[in-house]
Amino acid sequence: MTTPPGPGHRIGLRARHARRVTPEHIGERVSLRRWVDDPERGPVQGDVVGRLLAFDEDLLLLVDRRHRLHVVEAGRVLSSRVVPPHPRLEDEPGLPTRDAPLERDAARVLLLDGADRVLLVAHLPGDDRRVWTAPGGGLEPDEDHPAAARRELAEELGLEVDPGPCVWVRTVTFAFRGVWLRQHERWHLARAELDARDAPLVDAGTDEARWWSLEELRTTEEVLAPRRLPERLAQLLVEGPPATPVDVGT
Repeated sequence: MTTPPGPGHRIGLRARHARRVTPEHIGERVSLRRWVDDPERGPVQGDVVGRLLAFDEDLLLLVDRRHRLHVVEAGRVLSSRVVPPHPRLEDEPGLPTRDAPLERDAARVLLLDGADRVLLVAHLPGDDRRVWTAPGGGLEPDEDHPAAARRELAEELGLEVDPGPCVWVRTVTFAFRGVWLRQHERWHLARAELDARDAPLVDAGTDEARWWSLEELRTTEEVLAPRRLPERLAQLLVEGPPATPVDVGT
């Protein structure tokens, strides 16, 4: 099995002679070689090419020509270089702005346990903010929402659970590490038992997972997404899954 190099390990000619990408290259097209977790083989090396959107001490954000957002942990980057536009393929999207954010489809899972507690994950979007929302993330190319929800449960929580019906929808515009996104979410209902302390949380920019009772949601001073999560969850617990998904707002 391929494993990450230890301190002082030399990772090959390409890495030693690569032009190192820095924050000054934001907006340019770059290529990164980094460690990727493979479910069967463990850590393996993989390449990603795209326009560099953000770079801080923890994360690098890129968008590829299929408009897919890649969030890469800085500590996992083996080598990096600036690359020219492809002569025959379309360019990656430009830098998103608040008025023209990057459009992104996402799936989330409203995961409940036997006591009707909901599992939320703390996200760190930047500027010392901490936002609690359901596990989930962006769709992969050629992936539908149920498949994405199933994959995200496995990756973030280590759960093999088939998601249930889509109960909520939500479109929200926000900045993640300075990158403006307009995210179109579909929330699928599921039930499971899990020790939240064991959640692998492989997604960069996540901090912790925990179960919340409805009363805790109603009284917390933490930031919740969506903002009316306690009210919407209470309605769902009383009325059950709706015939058509409910727009739960921002």
